[in-house]
Amino acid sequence: MIRRRLTLRFAVQLAVAGSLLVILAILIVIWMLARFKEIEFNRSFAPLGISKLIEDSRIDSKGLIADPVLLKRLREDGGWLQSLDAKGNVIQSFNAPDDLPARYVPGQLIDYWIGGEPFPYKLGLWIQEKEGHLYTLLYGSRAPTEDLLVRLIDDGRLRNHSLTFSPSTLSLLAKRKASVQVLSREGEEIAAWSKRADAPESYTLQELAVRSTNQAIYGTVMDSRYDKRTGLTWLIQYPMENGEQGALPVLNVQPEVQVMIIGIAAFLCSSLLVFFFLSAWYARRFGTPILHILGSIERLGSGDYTDPSPIIEYEGGRRRKWIGKRQGKRQDRHQDKRLQSSGNRIFGEVIESVGNLALALRTGQDAAEQTQLHREEWIAGVTHDLKTPLSSVQGYAHMLAAEKYSWSEEEMRKFAAIILEKTNYMDKLINDLGLTYRLRNGDIPVVFEQRDIGALLMDSVSRAAEHPAYDHRRVRCTVPAEPIVMDIHPPWLERIIENIVANSLNHNPLDTTIHIELSGGSRKEGVRIDITDNGQGMDGQTVGRLFERYFRGLSTESETEGSGLGMAVTKELVQAMGGRIEVHSRLGEGTVVSLIWDK
Repeated sequence: MIRRRLTLRFAVQLAVAGSLLVILAILIVIWMLARFKEIEFNRSFAPLGISKLIEDSRIDSKGLIADPVLLKRLREDGGWLQSLDAKGNVIQSFNAPDDLPARYVPGQLIDYWIGGEPFPYKLGLWIQEKEGHLYTLLYGSRAPTEDLLVRLIDDGRLRNHSLTFSPSTLSLLAKRKASVQVLSREGEEIAAWSKRADAPESYTLQELAVRSTNQAIYGTVMDSRYDKRTGLTWLIQYPMENGEQGALPVLNVQPEVQVMIIGIAAFLCSSLLVFFFLSAWYARRFGTPILHILGSIERLGSGDYTDPSPIIEYEGGRRRKWIGKRQGKRQDRHQDKRLQSSGNRIFGEVIESVGNLALALRTGQDAAEQTQLHREEWIAGVTHDLKTPLSSVQGYAHMLAAEKYSWSEEEMRKFAAIILEKTNYMDKLINDLGLTYRLRNGDIPVVFEQRDIGALLMDSVSRAAEHPAYDHRRVRCTVPAEPIVMDIHPPWLERIIENIVANSLNHNPLDTTIHIELSGGSRKEGVRIDITDNGQGMDGQTVGRLFERYFRGLSTESETEGSGLGMAVTKELVQAMGGRIEVHSRLGEGTVVSLIWDK
């Protein structure tokens, strides 16, 4: 059972941990895709931004209503957007400068687009269908350094590998904290002004393209312009603003790689946190009860049979106990349910079994101590009971053997009768002791006979009542008219009735009466003999110890030579004949001893 619980618990917890990691991975992937798209938007608003603008826009009577977030990105990109109808008329403009036409002739627009005719902006033409309508968007942008580069080429003077500019141009460059480089056709630097320390002296085609497109890596904005007249390439660079820099500008890697590094690191850190908390949870939920169980077993091995101490837990600054089902029964239902829901219930059966084992061992230890105590008490009692008649026998034997005395025949017979009585008592005491142990070990082979219980009971009661110490009128017996036949050993039944009657008469006042009643005997019923007296009754402690082998009774009012084995022998004999014995007694109301043979 516990293996199935542990398997199920571990499977569920690992599934939850795996699901949590999958959810984290999905969230990280979604974030990475959004970052990739944002990086692409930053590089070039067209075509992704335009396509997104069309997808997210809604149509009304005035045309396209753009997403305000994308329009903001359009302004940040420095571009503009116009929506054209089929005839080239502008039906809606976004961030458009004043020098743009309100209508484009189809052939002229194509020349602008492919560069056949000069146009002050870089153009992109985008045609997309949405909700059954065909939309034509014209996107244009102009680099923020376009005009400045034209001015640098016109105003700059190149002499002896040095550059000079007019004061107004120098003021513009200083305002941007810009640097200028002039490259030959081979990409070699031939002149520079306020050159940056990290700027190379030569550029390959690939390096120039990378620095122009991945500016966030280097933390600078770089733009270039080729002068057809001289065949030289003019470069301008200036620091990026903080908001324009990438997430990890200190790393000389592509922004996409930066995003991947962040995503993988976030997933690894999340996985470590999940496994850390899972390990801590396992250590708390499983380690604590296991250590508790091992400690309890170690205490049992060392002979400490005290009840295992409760598991103490702290939650929300308050102490909680988990004490197992057996102890939990002493708590109220609400508290018991709360305690068992703390996670230790998986090991509840084990903890409960260890507690039951400790209880059983402690009970056995207490029983052994009580048995030893009773045995010592019994040995002392039996020694006294044997020594008393033995002293009488020895005394009378010495008197008979003494030569200085001369006894008459009558006196010698009196002495002999006393000696015989004492030896009979010692013989009965020894026989009782041997019988109780043989009955306990099942070492007495007997033959059961089919006999009438009513007739045997009447004879046994008569013989018991005829004892000289008892008044036979104090004992009466009632049996059914119809005979009740069962397998029984008659001497044992007589011994049982004799012991119970003697015990009742010896430990009760002289006016106590006993009623013995036989009942049952039908096919559906068993056989029952109830021995009822109206004596002083017994307390719970006496009833509980009545059939112990070394128990001699707690009454101080009666004087008896009993061995303390009579009722123990009675119980063993009843059980040996397949029955059971029950006792019900209340102080001041009497006692009922029932002999029961179930059908």
